[in-house]
Amino acid sequence: MARRNLLQRFVVWLAGVAVVDVGKAADGLTRLDSSGAELDKPWQELYQEFTDALTAWRKNPLARRIIGLITAYVVGDGLVLDSDYAPLKRFLAEFQGHEQNRLLFRQPVLCDELSRAGELFLTLHMNMADGMSYLRPVSASLIDRIEWRPGDYEAELRFHETVGFDDPDYAAGGRWWMGSAAEDLLSEEQPPPLMLHYSVNRPVGCLRGESDLAPILPWLKRYSRWLEDRVRLNAAVRAYLWIVGVPGNQVGLKGEQYRRPPEAGSVMVVDRDNETWSAVAPNLRAMDVSADGRAIRWMIAAGGPGIGLMDLGEAEEANLATARAMGEQRLRFMAQRQAYFGYILAHAALVAYNRAVRVGKVRGREQLLSAVLVGMPDISAADNADLAGAAASIAQALTVVQGAGLAGSAFRQLVLRLVLKFAGESLAVDEQDRILQESDSRGDRAD
Repeated sequence: MARRNLLQRFVVWLAGVAVVDVGKAADGLTRLDSSGAELDKPWQELYQEFTDALTAWRKNPLARRIIGLITAYVVGDGLVLDSDYAPLKRFLAEFQGHEQNRLLFRQPVLCDELSRAGELFLTLHMNMADGMSYLRPVSASLIDRIEWRPGDYEAELRFHETVGFDDPDYAAGGRWWMGSAAEDLLSEEQPPPLMLHYSVNRPVGCLRGESDLAPILPWLKRYSRWLEDRVRLNAAVRAYLWIVGVPGNQVGLKGEQYRRPPEAGSVMVVDRDNETWSAVAPNLRAMDVSADGRAIRWMIAAGGPGIGLMDLGEAEEANLATARAMGEQRLRFMAQRQAYFGYILAHAALVAYNRAVRVGKVRGREQLLSAVLVGMPDISAADNADLAGAAASIAQALTVVQGAGLAGSAFRQLVLRLVLKFAGESLAVDEQDRILQESDSRGDRAD
């Protein structure tokens, strides 16, 4: 009877259990916390990726070379910010050269971090005495949570930094930084520090970027282990053992005599009838595995940021034609990364300028990003020759067209714009108009 009552209670309890689908709230599963949107990697996995990429950069020569290669092409001798708008021009000059920013010298470090971590977190701290903002980078491995505006995951409101230090601004477990999307909601006379977030290799629907080293980290580890194994094998092959044959009554005597093996290069004279020497070396039957090493290196190059084996110091059997073909993908990747890095510098400087204008520390009007001009170094030294040839060709073609009867100010403006385009240079529209007006005035004086 007691067993039947217990069974009836269990059936009643089971009938009251509500089935919850996997993925819904209260499904009983333990989840890893996300550091961003739903599609982002869990924070624990992302933090491990940051740690692995930094360790590889510190210890693996190939990882260090890949990151250094990107920075060398992208930064070159430095990107310079300028503007045609006088107040912004003055602010940019001071912002870049300020001793608290040193933007020109900071660019390689920022580019390294962007490529190594896949993200760049920059904070701006305004000095209310003159409105100048001081730029400070924060490691991506310290930002474990991002909050964004509902319905717009690109409008980032707050960033949580995990480290506490001995700082009153840090509560237990970390502190929150304000994002640029939340600044419009504030009406304070003294704006708080602001954090800006930039990322590369970020899939649509995600907030966090991914390191350029992420796809090749497993192959870098495999290649390192492969090289270590080859070194151990070669060391074992070089090891050998001396076997000395002597009569039985001299084993003890000769054993004591040869307790210390003879040094390399020494000469020993022995009785061949009573004493024989032979060296025994291990035969590991290790076959040629150069193709295996090359295959692993190709996986590293394939997953790397537009690089080939030539960038890793291996020319293979490449000739000039194949070298140019392999270099084309590298140059295209570097041009894209340089354009984005220029956007990062321009956007951060423009945000600092607009904040100073809002609090009345800089006289001028707020500007859009298009007001900032970014001077970028050449990706390749051959670019100048190619651009000069292209500009000369288009100028010659337009001269032929003009000889057919086309003329006028609109045509001359088109000529100037196309020549500048093929020369790889850019001028603001008002600057182009000024050049054409000066040309017209000189033509009128000549008449």
